[in-house]
Amino acid sequence: MHISRLFIYPIKSCAPVEVTQLEFDQFGPVGDRRYLIVDETGRFLTQREHIAMAYIQPELTELGLRLSASGACSDTEPLLVNASTPLQRQTVTVWSDQMQAQDCGDEAADWLTAFIGQTCRLVMMPPDHHRPVHNERAPAVPDGTQVVYADGAPLLVITEESVAALSDEAGCDVDLMRFRPNIVVSEADVAFAERNWTTLSAASGGELMMAWPCVRCVVPTRDPVTQERTPEVMTALKNLCRIDGKIIFGQNALFTGERLAVGEALSLPGR
Repeated sequence: MHISRLFIYPIKSCAPVEVTQLEFDQFGPVGDRRYLIVDETGRFLTQREHIAMAYIQPELTELGLRLSASGACSDTEPLLVNASTPLQRQTVTVWSDQMQAQDCGDEAADWLTAFIGQTCRLVMMPPDHHRPVHNERAPAVPDGTQVVYADGAPLLVITEESVAALSDEAGCDVDLMRFRPNIVVSEADVAFAERNWTTLSAASGGELMMAWPCVRCVVPTRDPVTQERTPEVMTALKNLCRIDGKIIFGQNALFTGERLAVGEALSLPGR
């Protein structure tokens, strides 16, 4: 097996950035979900409710972010966000977790408010960020493992073989970006092999540890380009991925090493 594609998502629930390698720090992939869009109360927003967020294209810069838009919104004037100076702090909420964040200023807030159609602000991870991964459902996750603004774990792993099986069942080409992975694995033994993985060893060192299966929301049922619902994909997910009444696709994970690269070999224990 090997890694075929890698992605980061600089702003939670906005467009991805494809990369050739991931660098890791104590919080997970560097540059991944280090920014967050929140409402007036500090609660996180996602494209589950705000489809327009799928068209927000962030680009990491030396000083912060460049915000632009894709698709039908591509004529929106881009904005450079300078996050290099001390910023006001506020409490934000991601699911049931509360933590401190740094506000990215009024210009970013105004740009996003106009784009999404709801009053909101852009915040970023502060230097003293603290949000442990809840490991009560995944005892193998070491105590003290951190995550920034991802739903629960630093990484999401899927396989090309599982996406191909879903495409066959749906009778159409299912874009793997529906599932917003960080790591795409190719040459798995069979479709959905990842359901039984516990760890994968990376050729460059480090272990990719599976934390828990990913329960899917409404996002994978939308075309990632048009954001239109595709019922045949929902039907395929129900047929192939419904387990105990939940739609499961991919594995939440964490990595114990320093970097992963496209093309890098991965191996199961004992192989």
